[in-house]
Amino acid sequence: MKHFQQFLIFCCFLIWIGDLNGKENLNEDQLINGSVWQLVRNGSSSPSHGNGQVVYFLISDAHNTYRSRQFQTWDGFSMVDSRNLVRLKKNQKIQVISSNFNKSIYEIKLLEGFYKGKTFYLIAEELEKNFVQEKEDDKNV
Repeated sequence: MKHFQQFLIFCCFLIWIGDLNGKENLNEDQLINGSVWQLVRNGSSSPSHGNGQVVYFLISDAHNTYRSRQFQTWDGFSMVDSRNLVRLKKNQKIQVISSNFNKSIYEIKLLEGFYKGKTFYLIAEELEKNFVQEKEDDKNV
């Protein structure tokens, strides 16, 4: 009976730890979802790749590019049609709507430019590397 009580306490502890981790992830998602970001540097520094930060029209294109970068599987990489890409210019703003594929791809809404109000997809690493989150105080001024 004593072993059963210890096992039960251990299971409750594991459930409690899992619940804490779930709440932390939920809070992170709530903080980033709806936040506004501004492009501060171009995604590509190479003149042969063009200027601007690429966002994808199709989530599958963004995910395939992300997977190819992570696992160096460019031979299985599906070609992305350039008509399904949009290049953002420096200082353009986006709003993060949600995260997909275990927070590796963000669904975003463009707040400026020709495609204003349209939704696209952005690789999460590029958001952290090339964008700066706007502070809430800036909106009130």
